Amino acid sequence: MKNDKIALPTNREKAVELFATNPEIEVKRVAELLGLHPNTIVNMRSDPNFHMQVQDRFMTELENDVPSMVSALKREVLAGNVQATRLMFEYMNKLQKNINITIDSPFENWMKKQEFGDVADAEIVNMEEFKELPPRTANNSHLEGHKERVKLQNAPKKDKSVKNRNKVRREQYKWVKRAEAVGVNKLSAKRPTPGQKKAWQEKIIAKEKQAS
Repeated sequence: MKNDKIALPTNREKAVELFATNPEIEVKRVAELLGLHPNTIVNMRSDPNFHMQVQDRFMTELENDVPSMVSALKREVLAGNVQATRLMFEYMNKLQKNINITIDSPFENWMKKQEFGDVADAEIVNMEEFKELPPRTANNSHLEGHKERVKLQNAPKKDKSVKNRNKVRREQYKWVKRAEAVGVNKLSAKRPTPGQKKAWQEKIIAKEKQAS
């Protein structure tokens, strides 16, 4: 009679067992227990199948603890814990949670608001008359609707921008009149730099002081 060889667990199987039965264990500790380098354990954990094996082993271990958990729940039930009683009934399929959700269509909601009574009494319209819809025009297209919404949203900003621009123009007009009054030439038609504008205004102020 041949002696059957007993297959010893591999390091991978040992690692799976350690992680499944000790969820908080660290990689460094597993490596120490197995006599391996931590990088070896890290490489094992990089394999998705390794995590599936750990999860399967954990669920098996959890199922083994179900009788103990039910016994603990029973103690809570006998102690008068209402929530534990509900959980126990659910576990025993004695209590079922039924959720009834009623969703009315928009048309039904509209009918209820109008209080037209039974919908069955409404006039039936022959839908054959509406086989073809009228062509969509530019005024009722989605693009035009989007443009209108953007226009309304930007209206306050645009109004503020116009007011600021008008304020700058009024201020510039006052400086031009002051320059003409003291004989200072206008600024170049090109957009002046802040430094050029400041020098021009200082020149106007100096001329006004000389004239006074």
